[in-house]
Amino acid sequence: MEKQLYFIGICPPHPLEQDIHRIKEEFYQKYGIKGAFRSKAHITLQMPFHLADKKVSPLIKGLEDTLYFQKNFLVEIRNFNVFEPRVIYMDVVRNKKLEALQQMIEKYMKQYQVFNGTHKNRGFNPHITVAFRDLKKPTFYKIWNEVKGRKFQESFEADSITVFKHNGNDWDNYKELKFGNAE
Repeated sequence: MEKQLYFIGICPPHPLEQDIHRIKEEFYQKYGIKGAFRSKAHITLQMPFHLADKKVSPLIKGLEDTLYFQKNFLVEIRNFNVFEPRVIYMDVVRNKKLEALQQMIEKYMKQYQVFNGTHKNRGFNPHITVAFRDLKKPTFYKIWNEVKGRKFQESFEADSITVFKHNGNDWDNYKELKFGNAE
């Protein structure tokens, strides 16, 4: 039985996604790090999981049903933060609607025997990663010293989630699921 690797997240709209991409590009130009380019900018709702090919269609259909009553909500991104010493990210302001959506998806995924391991260890900490994986400690501290005082403030209306699929090297957008899509 063939299994593929997936994860679920919320993607910012194109203009904001381009701004975030430029920040990743800045770090690549200055420091040669490129790990954050492996996926489009996103807020992870369900960390990566393996799923058999025959379960993908039922998973998507069930997510669509789960999102039927989901309303759009505002997501605010404010400044930078870290998971020391390997991840630099843009901080997403805590939000009851975002947390409720994440909990709803986490509960739904349990029927597929998929669990959010990070949630048990740290709780849900919404963020958009801009540097990680190939980020070594000395470079981490250089970048962190550069951005910890940098101001960044944007917001967007979340109206969908995206299921990402790993292609062997990077993450592709597999399926975008709109909120209230069954209406």
